[in-house]
Amino acid sequence: MTSEKKRVPPPTLIFELTSVVYPAFAFLAGCQLDLFSPLGDGPLTADQIADALGVGVTKLRPLLYALVASGLLVLEGDRFANTDVATHYLVRSSPRYLGGMHELLSEMWEAVSQTSASIRSGIPKAKHDYAEASEEDLAQILRGLHPGTIAAAFAMLKRYDFSSFQALLDAGGGSGGVAITIAENCPQIEATIVDLPPVTPITRRFVERSPAASRIRVASADLVRETVEGIYDVAILRAFIQVLGPEEARQALKRVSQALSPGGYIYILGAVLDDSRISPPGTVSFNLVFLNVYDAGEAYTEKEYRRWLEEAGFGHIERVTLPDGNSIIAAQKQG
Repeated sequence: MTSEKKRVPPPTLIFELTSVVYPAFAFLAGCQLDLFSPLGDGPLTADQIADALGVGVTKLRPLLYALVASGLLVLEGDRFANTDVATHYLVRSSPRYLGGMHELLSEMWEAVSQTSASIRSGIPKAKHDYAEASEEDLAQILRGLHPGTIAAAFAMLKRYDFSSFQALLDAGGGSGGVAITIAENCPQIEATIVDLPPVTPITRRFVERSPAASRIRVASADLVRETVEGIYDVAILRAFIQVLGPEEARQALKRVSQALSPGGYIYILGAVLDDSRISPPGTVSFNLVFLNVYDAGEAYTEKEYRRWLEEAGFGHIERVTLPDGNSIIAAQKQG
């Protein structure tokens, strides 16, 4: 037996994990206050920002410095300014504004705090039930999701050529941000957004504000159990399959396949795991949200998606991992 004592590792990782949440909460508070929008016109002092927001400077000042530390603000003398990222994505007038996701983030992060209770009980303690939720709750969820749908649509337009598509299906489209953004940028496309009956009245309110509203239809259907009306040459499923259990996911993909013409394309956007289930790291961690808000939804593996798509009649299946850790799975319906 060796007399050398076993090395005791330092608790560095533990302390790093206890502090990593604070920049995220600073970001959340900044979005909730709409702090970045007054800075859209240029740097301001802490007092000027407080006046613009209608709050006291004493409590605001620590948040401003925390946002500097997080990389969303910079300090120029006694004035604070947005970084390029904040200017492009957190100023309300920006066409790529993402600050509105704070409602969703608040809800998700509160849900994750219930993880141990959900595991102990076997029941999601912050359950999302789109069929039973009140209109007010649904509207809040869709407002939180909407900025992400717009960002997802731009990611699609950047990577794929939509110039030959005429009829687009946004399956489980929620606010319709994907269909709206693509229709606004592709004038030849007629889009249809399909979601559950309680969701679609809210979807219509988002569509009505779009200059492409005349080319966007909203329809109610349960895509797991009901046939989709119409024939389409492209279908997009953003953050949809991951809210379903495995058998429901298989059925939904079959329904979408039936609505696509031979040679039509399907694009699935969202949280996809590598087959090892330990990467991408952000997706692995995001599964904590799913276990708290859905009975059976989760981030599925690429292998599972490939199997379900092949069963639904798709081939030429490819996956692209995006910089934020989400994925796009593209496939073509076989003739």
